[in-house]
Amino acid sequence: MRDIVIAVRDTPEPLKLAEWTVEFLQGFTPGPRKVLVDRSPLTVPPASRPEDVFPYLVISLGGDGTLLQAARRWGLSGTPILGVNMGTLGFLAEVECARYRDLLIPALKGEAALEERRLLDITVSRDGETVFSAPVLNDAVVDKGAPSRILNLRLSVDGSKAWSYRADGVILSTTTGSTAYNLSAGGPVVHPSLPALVVTPICPFTLSSRSLVLPLDSRIEVAIDESAPSIFLTVDGQMTFQLAAGDSVIAVRSDSAVRLVKNPHREYLDTLQLKLGLFQKDR
Repeated sequence: MRDIVIAVRDTPEPLKLAEWTVEFLQGFTPGPRKVLVDRSPLTVPPASRPEDVFPYLVISLGGDGTLLQAARRWGLSGTPILGVNMGTLGFLAEVECARYRDLLIPALKGEAALEERRLLDITVSRDGETVFSAPVLNDAVVDKGAPSRILNLRLSVDGSKAWSYRADGVILSTTTGSTAYNLSAGGPVVHPSLPALVVTPICPFTLSSRSLVLPLDSRIEVAIDESAPSIFLTVDGQMTFQLAAGDSVIAVRSDSAVRLVKNPHREYLDTLQLKLGLFQKDR
């Protein structure tokens, strides 16, 4: 078996479970070549991963933030990720600790069901040059640094259709991220199996500015107004890049996808009901 990576939140309970996992893997047959415990802060970029580690499986011990970082750092090549929820919500890391061992064994044997999640590639263009790029599993958010100012943003789809937004910012969300900031900003919940992306303005100036659900193959460009104050691009709530006037933020479908180990005891609609209470259980 190739390497196993344990991406763990640097707090007592996840670290304790990581220690148990290392001991369990040492007694598992066939055992991994190497076990790496990754305690990197969430802000560490994906490019900093060790070059001599080739994971067969990534185990994420923490919350959704830990899994998002593990996905960008280890999962872009299609390595399965087993997310164990030790946070508060657990939309992505949906396996609870009580069922961890039951799912760990089939994951190690390559017998666990996998669910593919599509990503976006985000780039920032400045004077014709790419000055920032990152894969996105949840969302990319353009928002203002000065709380008293409203942003003037121009959004185009596939280089033709264009809209002007006056808002506090805009969210470019995958279907996976539709239950995150997008939902809090009034955007729609979109099933993650659908090939789509969502554009949602943040606190728009006019009520007619609503979310757009677009085909995943769309090319989205958000142009920053020349007179805008300092504003920022935030990727998956973890990586931040300061934008300049005249920049363009471009979102396209990524060639990469993340594969998550599926919890066989829970479907997506069950998660919506359990975590958000969006549906009332049939009695």
